Amino acid sequence: MKTFHSRLTFFLEVLVCLSFLSFFSMVILLVGLRYLFNSSIIGANEIITILFVYTTAIGAAIAVGQRGHIAINILIEKLPLRLAKHLAKLQLALVGLINFAIAWFSVPWIFQTGDNLMPTLGAMRAVVQISIPLGCGLAVLYCITTAIVGLEETKNGDSTQPQASSNTTDQDRSA
Repeated sequence: MKTFHSRLTFFLEVLVCLSFLSFFSMVILLVGLRYLFNSSIIGANEIITILFVYTTAIGAAIAVGQRGHIAINILIEKLPLRLAKHLAKLQLALVGLINFAIAWFSVPWIFQTGDNLMPTLGAMRAVVQISIPLGCGLAVLYCITTAIVGLEETKNGDSTQPQASSNTTDQDRSA
């Protein structure tokens, strides 16, 4: 499962980098065209927006997978290691539950509003709106794989930090 987790992260990071590079290049191209030739590419602004939305949604899922999402570690750093690990599991479960709820409730919303067309491209707005259940679904997948990896490491006797962003060591916590 750890291999799947790392390969998924690698694939999504490459996808985000390519998406970011694409919309960055398009922005530079559009600025150049606008100021040098007083011209533009029809629909490019909508494409940039779509790429930006997907980059953000997938990037947020990657942050959950790397345990880099919003966390307030002041409490965890003051707890004993065992209690901190339980709190990290609870945090992971809550993040997964919230993302599942957002994904679940966004699907009917997409069916209700997704058939409206974008003004320039003429594509359905669902093309952009699908990024919500996609990003949240990936975040839930990351929560599940992180929990499984944590269970495998506990079974194997590996000692890991409950938070990737925590700078304290096991010895600091036991003191």
